Amino acid sequence: MTAPFSAAGFRRGARVGLALSAAIFIYGLAFGLVAAQAGLSWAWALAMSVTVFSGSAQLAALSLIQAGEATLMTLAATVLVMNARYLLFGAAIQPWLSQAGPLRAFSSLLLIGDANWIATMRAAEKGEADRAFLIGTGVPLVGAWLGGTLVGVIFGAVLPDPRAFGADLALPAFAAAMMAAMVRSRAALVPVAVGAGAALAVGPFAGPGWGIVAAGLAGGAVAALT
Repeated sequence: MTAPFSAAGFRRGARVGLALSAAIFIYGLAFGLVAAQAGLSWAWALAMSVTVFSGSAQLAALSLIQAGEATLMTLAATVLVMNARYLLFGAAIQPWLSQAGPLRAFSSLLLIGDANWIATMRAAEKGEADRAFLIGTGVPLVGAWLGGTLVGVIFGAVLPDPRAFGADLALPAFAAAMMAAMVRSRAALVPVAVGAGAALAVGPFAGPGWGIVAAGLAGGAVAALT
């Protein structure tokens, strides 16, 4: 029997997505600012946000561009490593979402992100049965992400010297903020330390791009094991 997938469920999800969209807009704004510093046009920045739709992966890819280490292989490896968590997200939500049918389930997954995955899992645990809830949460977040990207890249392009405003610190500051939000116990610092050590060990020899890839693989492996 196919689970419900209705406009009412979509609206309930959209209300949750709207509540989360302010933070996503600010995140997109930061990405747009860094993209402008890296020399991306607004069209390229928007195209990246549409096709990748992952703040952490996009910021990591921009760091490769800024460091002059951007090759097709390093960019692809970085995006795959940074987005590997979506394998776990998909596996966790599959028992609930798959009951909507393959077409609806796969379409909904195109809009999944960290924030609305958590919100949807919590809603499902509380008894939400309408599978349109997930795509409902995703639509406002996509709009906020693209809007923030556009505003950020336009603003970043008109700054006379981003470094004069400390804007060149946007990427490391955002990465540090993300890490601080994810670390909720001393045990969670272990993957962080291992990833940092791997980056420091590989970076000087293979370049910053492969240092990021090594950090993601090493830190992710330790996190999975622990």
